[in-house]
Amino acid sequence: MAAFKRLTVEEARTLSRDELLPRVEAEQHHWDRLISRGQIRVGEDEDYKTFLLITQVVIDPMAGEAPQDRDFWTKPLGELGEL
Repeated sequence: MAAFKRLTVEEARTLSRDELLPRVEAEQHHWDRLISRGQIRVGEDEDYKTFLLITQVVIDPMAGEAPQDRDFWTKPLGELGEL
């Protein structure tokens, strides 16, 4: 697996859900590993909150009919006004 790079809100605005899903999965593994080992350092809580915000928008369980709309998966989140 390639080394992952933490997502920022600014970067997430430029990517589509199709592009973000693998990044979210990789970062989720990173956070799971840190949390399970009790290795989160001081200051990383803000990075984790940012990750959770991005994850919530990318997955969006309240989207309802949105997955039928191709723009939901292919347009950058910033163009959709979702982040």
